Amino acid sequence: MPMLKTSRWEASWIVLTLMALTMLSACLGRFETKPTLTTPCRLDWQQQAGLTAAALPDSTASHGLQVLVFNIHDRLLPGSFFSSDAHTEDEVACIGDLASKFDLVLFQEAFVRPAQLARYTGHVWGNHPLFTDGGGGDWWPLRAMCDICLSPGLLMLAREQPESVNAEPYEAFAGWNTELNKADDYFSKGFQLVKFSTFWVLNSHMDAGRGHDSIEARALQFRQITAAIKRFVSPDAPLLVGMDANLRPDQEERDAEILEEFLQANALSLVHQTGPDLIAVRGIRTDHPQSLPLKGILSDHNALSVIMYPPSVPESQH
Repeated sequence: MPMLKTSRWEASWIVLTLMALTMLSACLGRFETKPTLTTPCRLDWQQQAGLTAAALPDSTASHGLQVLVFNIHDRLLPGSFFSSDAHTEDEVACIGDLASKFDLVLFQEAFVRPAQLARYTGHVWGNHPLFTDGGGGDWWPLRAMCDICLSPGLLMLAREQPESVNAEPYEAFAGWNTELNKADDYFSKGFQLVKFSTFWVLNSHMDAGRGHDSIEARALQFRQITAAIKRFVSPDAPLLVGMDANLRPDQEERDAEILEEFLQANALSLVHQTGPDLIAVRGIRTDHPQSLPLKGILSDHNALSVIMYPPSVPESQH
C-alpha cells in the first residue's frame, strides 16, 4: 500500500509538472507555422514616428552599406497567453518593410516569425540560430515542450552571402525570474559572429535584469564574446557590432565598466547608443548614425541605423 501511495503521488507530481510546463510554453510563445506573411502592412508607421524620407535609405542613393539594428519584440503570437503584448501579422509586415530598405539587418527578439521575416524582406541571406545544446532553455522537460526556448531570438539578414557563420549560446545567465533578475533560464540567449568578404558582424542580445546576478552574467557574456572574437577574427579585421546590450552605462557604474572593458578589449569605438541598444565598430568608417523613434509603434525599443563603408565599398559608390 505505501508503494501505491508513493506511485500515485509521483504520478500526480509528474502530471502537475507537465501541466505547468505546458502553460509556461504557452506564455513563452511558439514559432509561427505559416510559411509566409500574408497580411500586408496597414500601419502608417513612418508618419506616426515622424520619419521623413531622408531618415530612411533611398534605393537610388550611392552610399555605403545601410545597417539596421532593432529589437523587434516579436515574442508571442496572437492567441497566446498575454497576447495583448503580441504583434499582429501586419505589424510584423511593417517591420519587414522597414528591414527591406537596409543592406544589413540585425534583429533581436525575432522569436516567433524569423523564417517568415527572412522570406518577406527579400534579402539574399538570412540566419536564425537555434541552440540545441547549451543555453538557458536547454533543460528537460522544457526543451521537449518549447522549441522557441532554444532560440536566442537573433535574426541577421544581408544582401550578400557570408563566408562563415558562428553562433554560440551564453554559458552564463542570471536564471529564474525575480524582482530584479529576468527569466533567462527560459531562453537561450547568445550571439552570431559572421564573416562577410571584407568585414565581420556580431549580433547579440544580452542578459536582462538589474539585479547583481544579471549584471555579473552580462559581464561574463561580454567576455565570452571577446574570447570568440579573438578566436575567429584577426586583430586588424574590420568588425561591426550591433546588439541589445541591456546596459545602462549612464546610470549604472558597473554597466559602464563592463561596456568600457568590452570596447577596449576588442579595439572598438562606440558609434551610437540609445537605451540598451548600441552599435560599435573597428576599422570601418561610418556615417549618419541615428535612432529611429519606433518605440511604442513597432516595438518596445527604438531602432538604430548607420551607414558603413567596409573596405570593398568606396564612399562614392555602392
